[in-house]
Amino acid sequence: MTNNLDIFRKEFLEANTWAQRKDGVPIDLLDNLTDEQKKIAEVELINVLSLKDNWPIVGLGHIKSKDALPKLYDLLDKSKGSMKVTIAHSIFQICQDTKMIEIVLETMPKINSQYELIDVLYYLPDFKDKRITELHHSYRNHKEYLVAYNATRYLGLSTDEVVEKFRNKKEQRSIWDRLMGK
Repeated sequence: MTNNLDIFRKEFLEANTWAQRKDGVPIDLLDNLTDEQKKIAEVELINVLSLKDNWPIVGLGHIKSKDALPKLYDLLDKSKGSMKVTIAHSIFQICQDTKMIEIVLETMPKINSQYELIDVLYYLPDFKDKRITELHHSYRNHKEYLVAYNATRYLGLSTDEVVEKFRNKKEQRSIWDRLMGK
């Protein structure tokens, strides 16, 4: 019989296929560990920390690993874009360092990729900061549907308005294309 630590190693630490990663970081695998197993997992996550994979960063934030803080702060200084926001979020989860709020406010507007934005919008409500919440709301009007949709969803609001807005835009483009003979 496989124990939860073995499952964590296989499906979290060694997850390197699309099928294993498509649904995002499997936080539940950490939640299923005993306290003793969690300490082992913590050490293993710290050992693999890098800017190449955000899963260990997210996992260490989730388990509030104070032992990971020195390495996370070091990675934060070397990071940019969505990775910087992810690391700032994990540090904030661990120790409530309010400097992380400023880092997020400074970094978010510099992220141009819609996919990077979607990856980090999920973290914004955890900061419980008025300025971050206002920034988060601004993404509800993003030109890219998936950004606007996910920003709205992660704020806990109905996505009906976003869906309708983009459906209307698509219909208008279709009419314009027919008029222009495209």
